[in-house]
Amino acid sequence: MKTLKYLPHPGMVAVLAGLMQLLDMQIAIFIAWVGFAAWACYFLAGCTPKGGAKVIGCWVFGVAASVVIIELGTYLSGVLGTPKAGFPIAVGVIAFFVICFEKVPALDMIPAWFIGAGCFFGYNTIAAGDYKVSVPAILISCVVGQIFGFVTVLLRTKYGQMVAGDAEATEASEAPEPA
Repeated sequence: MKTLKYLPHPGMVAVLAGLMQLLDMQIAIFIAWVGFAAWACYFLAGCTPKGGAKVIGCWVFGVAASVVIIELGTYLSGVLGTPKAGFPIAVGVIAFFVICFEKVPALDMIPAWFIGAGCFFGYNTIAAGDYKVSVPAILISCVVGQIFGFVTVLLRTKYGQMVAGDAEATEASEAPEPA
């Protein structure tokens, strides 16, 4: 029976997950699967608003790097005269520079660069290369994911405090009277 007191937390996360999907259905520029990836990055970044801000910054640069990859890859493919031949070169060059950012404290969360870039590439394919659609959609979805991460930690902390307070009250009421 003691473990049942922990069920509200998964319930809260379930409600938030459903809300994220509802946002996807109601807001054209929001993408739930990208928001879920960003939500996970909030936890990867340490479950703090400061970590969330770092995730957003790294996603912005990851998306920018992705645009450079597409543009450079397209250019190099034209120069090489073979469709798509320039993309492996473009990816390698940009990946080299991205890794250099692990020495820059504000942008050293390299997994967020790659996850943001992966989400951008995945959605950019769907959005048919329209950066005016894909860039804002990816970045808005990232910010929403960070907000969901913050809310998840906030709710869990508040509920954890309530459970701890109830446990202390129960222990105090069950303690023997001093003689």
